[in-house]
Amino acid sequence: MTREILGIFVASMGLLFSFMGILIIYKYKGFYIKAATTSLIDSIGFIFIVIGIMIYNGANFISLKLFLLLIFSMMLNPLSNHYIVKCAYKSGYKDNKDISR
Repeated sequence: MTREILGIFVASMGLLFSFMGILIIYKYKGFYIKAATTSLIDSIGFIFIVIGIMIYNGANFISLKLFLLLIFSMMLNPLSNHYIVKCAYKSGYKDNKDISR
């Protein structure tokens, strides 16, 4: 019973972080600041959601699959964000210098 409650709590914390990432998209104007902050917050949100589901399920084969998905995502999410921002910079995208409204 406590395992399920802890799993739901951790997953809801991940949803809260993801929701904060959505709010950051609307708060800041600049592309580069949006890309950096939302990448970090969305990664943390995804990590908490997957760990919450793993705690909720307990130690079984599904948790192992979720752990492998988590490791794979932790490697690729920062890498993909880096290449998106790098391509925008190399293409000559000029960002607005004012970062807040």
